[in-house]
Amino acid sequence: MMWASRWCLLPVLWVALVWPTAACSAQAIDLSRLQYSESITQYLQLLRDEGATEQLSSAMQRTEWENINVSVLQEGYREGAFWLRGQLRNDSPVPVTRWLAMGSARLQEVQLHLSEPLTTGVPGAGLRWQPPQFAGTKYTSARREVQGRTALFALTLAAGEQRTMVLRVAGSSVIELGVALWEPAVFREEEGRELAIQAFVIGIALVLVTYALIQGVEWRDRGSVLMAVWICSALLFILSFQGYLYLYLLPGGGSWLVRLPVTLGCLTTLLHLRMSYVLVSLDQLPRWERRWKRIYDVMSVVLIVVTTWIAAGDFRATAPVANAIAATCYLMWAASMLHGWRHGLDNARLLAISFGLAWSAMWLKMLELNGLIAHGILPDWQFATLFQLGLLGVASTMVVGRALQLHHKFEQMQWSVLSLRVREQFKLEQEVNHRTSELRAALEVADQARHSKNGFFTSISHDLRTPLTSILGFADMLQAAGGEQGRYGRIIVRSARHMLSMINDLIDYAHGDRMDLSQPRPLYVHGLLQTIGQEGAALARRQHNAFSLEVSPALPPVLRIDAPRLRRLLGNLLDNAAKYTREGSIRLEVGWQAAAVRSGMGVMEMRVSDTGSGIPLHYQASVFEPFERAGADRTQPGLGMGLALVRQWIQQMDGQIALHSQPGQGTVLTLQLPVAMADEQDIARDDCREDSNTHPLIDGTGRRLLVVEDSPDIADLLVEQLEMLAFEVERYADGETAIARITQTDKPAPALVLTDYLLPAAKGGEVLRATRQHLPGVPVLLLSATLRPPTDRPDDLAFDACLLKPVNFMELQETLARLLGLPLPQLGAALAGTVAAVGTVAAVPAASEAAEDTAGPRPLPPQESLQQARVLIDSGAVSDLLDWCDALLQQHPQCAGFQSRVGQLLREGDLFAVEALVNAALDQQRGPGSEDVS
Repeated sequence: MMWASRWCLLPVLWVALVWPTAACSAQAIDLSRLQYSESITQYLQLLRDEGATEQLSSAMQRTEWENINVSVLQEGYREGAFWLRGQLRNDSPVPVTRWLAMGSARLQEVQLHLSEPLTTGVPGAGLRWQPPQFAGTKYTSARREVQGRTALFALTLAAGEQRTMVLRVAGSSVIELGVALWEPAVFREEEGRELAIQAFVIGIALVLVTYALIQGVEWRDRGSVLMAVWICSALLFILSFQGYLYLYLLPGGGSWLVRLPVTLGCLTTLLHLRMSYVLVSLDQLPRWERRWKRIYDVMSVVLIVVTTWIAAGDFRATAPVANAIAATCYLMWAASMLHGWRHGLDNARLLAISFGLAWSAMWLKMLELNGLIAHGILPDWQFATLFQLGLLGVASTMVVGRALQLHHKFEQMQWSVLSLRVREQFKLEQEVNHRTSELRAALEVADQARHSKNGFFTSISHDLRTPLTSILGFADMLQAAGGEQGRYGRIIVRSARHMLSMINDLIDYAHGDRMDLSQPRPLYVHGLLQTIGQEGAALARRQHNAFSLEVSPALPPVLRIDAPRLRRLLGNLLDNAAKYTREGSIRLEVGWQAAAVRSGMGVMEMRVSDTGSGIPLHYQASVFEPFERAGADRTQPGLGMGLALVRQWIQQMDGQIALHSQPGQGTVLTLQLPVAMADEQDIARDDCREDSNTHPLIDGTGRRLLVVEDSPDIADLLVEQLEMLAFEVERYADGETAIARITQTDKPAPALVLTDYLLPAAKGGEVLRATRQHLPGVPVLLLSATLRPPTDRPDDLAFDACLLKPVNFMELQETLARLLGLPLPQLGAALAGTVAAVGTVAAVPAASEAAEDTAGPRPLPPQESLQQARVLIDSGAVSDLLDWCDALLQQHPQCAGFQSRVGQLLREGDLFAVEALVNAALDQQRGPGSEDVS
């Protein structure tokens, strides 16, 4: 039994003897002998923990520890954990500190277990462990004792001290086990050199990115933009691959940092494929354009799916698949580049050579990381730096080459555009020359037409003056007759002068003057409205219609308005109303709406209403259109332009027009016209009277008249005309001085007082009262600017007569004759007076000729020329008479005075005076007693 118990103790003794031997089978590493850096992987032992379930104590007791014979152990994507152990000692007499660094920056979880110093001579006996140190992308950088882009630990051993070191490496990333010891200062120096190189490379890359972006935006080149984005993506991939993103930008760590390099790698591959397709223009390959497009589209879709799978799925399962797909895509890319190179596509050869070498090196690195080939010659950062420099060199070449290519294309386009422009310019010059010749011919035709038009308008307008001159002459005869005939004569004169002003406008239009510009002038608006009312009454009587004019008392006496245009506006409306109203009534109402206080503006509202047939509703929308007669009776004259012209004119005067009509009941047209108020002092002297050629009808010899008028122009005009009628005139500028004169008994009493109503100091009503009180029986004549003088007075204080401004001196003479009992000539006498007046006109030049005869006789035209003028006068050919004047001046320059007088009378339209002047010249040439053979 005793021997049996001894045999049972043998396995225990063997384990006790073997375990310390296994624990110390690895050679102890002397930290004091290290000067710079040294790889210690080959001095360590490795234990593979397939399930990653072992703890430190259980792992130390395992017997599967094996020696490592390489400097870097590549395990690829493996599950489980890896344990590394080794012995550290310090044989120097002073403490020594060294840094332990893991070669890969992508390790997810690294733990360092360091034992307490060995107290016995047997390593591993009675080990006690210090708290573990952590590193890797799983942990935040704050948990590290030493900061670095890779897993980094500080090891400090006292003099003669020996310790056991155990590393545990686990995670989903590629397992690359490379352990090295560094002297701290040397490590930092090497790290600084590496950072300087990286900064240089990144600076160049950013310059390239900026240039490529500017080039892409300016030239609208999609390939340059894709190249800039691809360079940025490649930089991010390399920085994440080397651990710089974790160190400087993402120090918080996390499991997603393991996915980031592969995700960015797939994205970079996708961008590289799209960039290559655009730069090489694979769509231009004959018979292969659709195939390569389809292949590249499939690869792009697959890479997008794989990138999404890596970012969200099982990384350890998807990463090898992603690497395989990326490798396949690069193989297809290489085949497409070779195909494009063979067919001579731009950039295909450069991309195939440069990127082919770079991606071959990358494939070798990927095989190395996956543990399929042995460890390479260069470390990660050196390989990455060389790879970056290679890519940047290729990218620089591509950017410059692309710029040159685009510049060459741009030059070709410029030359093409320039050539096309030259051809188009030549063609355009030919077309311009052709069109210029056509336009020149058309201009000549238009110029001839313009001259013909001007000649036509001039001839027709002068010929129209002839009957108007006759009308004015006989209307003057009617005015001279007084009474009802005189009133009719005044109406005829006003209408004829209105027609004469339209003829003058026609001449101005023929000369190129604008007729659409409003020309407002201060005038007596009540007098204008009375004239329009008289014309409207005449129009209304044509079809037995009643006419009424109603003017608001609020309407100012003087307004700044375009009188000819307003007269035409209301004339058109009244003419339309008279056409379509039979045995009814027509009314013209004028109101006033004052604007803001002190603005001097207001709105003149004119309403023309009739009881005619009205306008159907469906025609009212188009009634203001040209040539639209709104279903009117076609037997009525007109072209349908009246209302169209009214709307055009009222809009040009900034006014408005409104229509309200009901069939069978009549039509109401309302005009609203903004106008400015004016003062009587603003009215020009020539606008103060209606007629300019008034013949005296009465004789006021021995009669004194008092004229009370505050307007100097009107007062001067009245005094001038009254003195021409042989009246004695006393003039007063205000009512107070006039009243003072009336109350003076020592001065001769006047025969009549002629007064305005709105006077300074005292109004016309007070002048009337003073006259009735101190000069009973003396008539008082009111010269007013409004239609309605004050009527709120008793009969004994009513004015004897009232005349509207502007002054019509024929009407004034008739009124003075009635009030003073002066005789007026009968119609025959008036006719004789008119003829005498014509003779007077002819006598004026005769008198002047007599005056000139004292200095020398005036030459007269030959008798044949005067006879020719008589024929033209009898036919009323005014334009031919003007031509006769021009010919007379050319043939007989000595007759310039006679020609000038005849031309002046023709321009005034006075054929009577011209006839008298020609007859006087003929009589003078024939001598006394000769007969008129004409």
